[in-house]
Amino acid sequence: MHRLKAIGFILVIMGIMIIFMSTVLPLVKLPQTFIETGPKVELNEDISYWIDTYILPPIDADTPFSVDLEGAHPGGLTIAILPSRDGEVIAGSSPLLTDVFDPTRQRLSTSTTAPMSSEYTIFIVSIRNNFSIRINSIWSPFYNLRVYLYFGIGALPAGLLVLYYERMMEGQRRVIREALKS
Repeated sequence: MHRLKAIGFILVIMGIMIIFMSTVLPLVKLPQTFIETGPKVELNEDISYWIDTYILPPIDADTPFSVDLEGAHPGGLTIAILPSRDGEVIAGSSPLLTDVFDPTRQRLSTSTTAPMSSEYTIFIVSIRNNFSIRINSIWSPFYNLRVYLYFGIGALPAGLLVLYYERMMEGQRRVIREALKS
């Protein structure tokens, strides 16, 4: 039954590691670049516009933020970058960026700082136009690891329970061996 003890130790170690990774690593923030092309559908006679939405991990207030948006041809693009919480735009908050391309404009390149610490939701409306966007700022590349916290919280007590059960069974086997010897 040493296999059961090994499974218990593995579950405990994995639980501790997952809890550590899902709570500490999302706090590490590094320079990141977000690159995307769109729209996510092919525009044709039936679909003349599309709204693409992207969510950036939390960015601290006063962090430098640069945006480069380029359309395949002039006009037909609108961009809004708004502070959000859990994917929902924060009502009454000031946007990081809003811009509507006029019919002669094909490219937007701007730098600013984040007005508040939060996630940021990017909305791009493309009307008969393809685009590519590049955003540079500082955020955690490990932000999505936080969802694994619950697996760690589950693995740790499961491993402890397996170890406890193994210890009880070992004691029971010892008592049976001693009873058989006498």
